[in-house]
Amino acid sequence: MLVFSSLPRSQWLLIVTVFLAVAGVGQVWLVQLSSYRLWAFVGPHELATYHQEWWRSIWFVVIAPASLVFLASALMLRMPPEGVPRSAVWWGFALEGVLLLGTAAYWGPLMARLANPDTGLIQPLYRELMLTHWIRVAIVTAYGLLAFWMLMKSMLGSELQLPHIPIQ
Repeated sequence: MLVFSSLPRSQWLLIVTVFLAVAGVGQVWLVQLSSYRLWAFVGPHELATYHQEWWRSIWFVVIAPASLVFLASALMLRMPPEGVPRSAVWWGFALEGVLLLGTAAYWGPLMARLANPDTGLIQPLYRELMLTHWIRVAIVTAYGLLAFWMLMKSMLGSELQLPHIPIQ
């Protein structure tokens, strides 16, 4: 237990961030490959209610952890983890900022318009979501990988180098 009590706050912040970020990677892939695809199977008159209930259900399990990851990425600018290049912390914050702005300005409003109470799923908007949401999947995945790399870098320091593969 001495190891855990001796960790600086910046290291704890990074550990918690990695945990939340990696969970977010799993969530975003599940949503892309399963949840959103199932919307096409909901009846037209049930979709508005289904969509409302889905929206309420994601606040605690998706939105709250994602918000904490954004806040943690901002906090790391003030409390950078030891052994992690400052540029990596800034790249992480930039990824999270793009994700937040994209969600607030584009994906959130798009999702809010997907369901018509009379006709159900609006197919052109649904196709747009299914195509463009891959960008969001890529951003969340990139941040999860970056956060994990930062944790490994902070733990292993200079020992963590990308392998050099000679080209023959």
